[in-house]
Amino acid sequence: MKLSSLSFIAPFVLAAQIFAQAPVAPAAPATAAAWPTDQAGLTTLASTLINGWFAKIAANDPAGISQSMQPNMQLIDFQGSADLTQSLVKIKALASKSPSKATDVIATRVGDALVTTCLLAVNQSVDGKNLPSSAAPRIGVWQIVNGSWQMAAWGSLHMPEVRPAPSAPAFVGDAALNAEGSAMLTKFLAAQQTKNMTAFDAMLADGMQVVNFKGQKVRADMVKGASMAKTQPPVIADARTTRCGDLTIVTCNLTMGQSIAFNTLPADPAPFLAVFQGSGDSAKVIAIANTNKPK
Repeated sequence: MKLSSLSFIAPFVLAAQIFAQAPVAPAAPATAAAWPTDQAGLTTLASTLINGWFAKIAANDPAGISQSMQPNMQLIDFQGSADLTQSLVKIKALASKSPSKATDVIATRVGDALVTTCLLAVNQSVDGKNLPSSAAPRIGVWQIVNGSWQMAAWGSLHMPEVRPAPSAPAFVGDAALNAEGSAMLTKFLAAQQTKNMTAFDAMLADGMQVVNFKGQKVRADMVKGASMAKTQPPVIADARTTRCGDLTIVTCNLTMGQSIAFNTLPADPAPFLAVFQGSGDSAKVIAIANTNKPK
């Protein structure tokens, strides 16, 4: 019997249809964020988060930048403090170019918070004027939120050679929460100013970090500096307080003159950030950014 050529073609057509209609395997879910198991892993994680965030900034990726930050985060620089909405405006206005990689990265874990400090050089401008190109200290606090690392607070000491007077925050915030944060900060700074070192030491978390005009500092540096410095009574203005999980983020314009060794910090208003973990008398400071510097 003479077979039609169609009898040879049909099986191949049928096979092609079967493969074409085979279900496509779903994409593997994204790996949820996890804590590294050692210090080297913490440092690598901190470097990745910082460099990745600035890569999004340089790429002018507002969606990516926003997704990296918690809704109640706060940012502080020499101009003052900003919430998430104002941070996006501020970041865009800085017109950041691609930065060099973060150096001198220090990473500590404090409960559910990753505290990071680094030195970072990035070309930025304010009102058409370039900021110094030298590396400046930065501090960030991150938490795992819905399976990914998100920023709760960020502080930058990148500023002009002569620091101008800060502006008031562009956001109002919750009045009761602002008052609570102001009281927490007042208690902490008063212990420093009166040299109540027992109380001051008790309010510092293990693993806390600081950035100030001297660079990156850790807990031991903070205790030593407070014990040696002559500090004027603090005056807090424009306090803004937000919460990210168990963190209380407090920013303000702080007037607090200090004499530290051969350095004198003027009694001029300067943006200040403090991040507390916990609440009430058990709250601990885990991060500080002080933009005041000698004239």
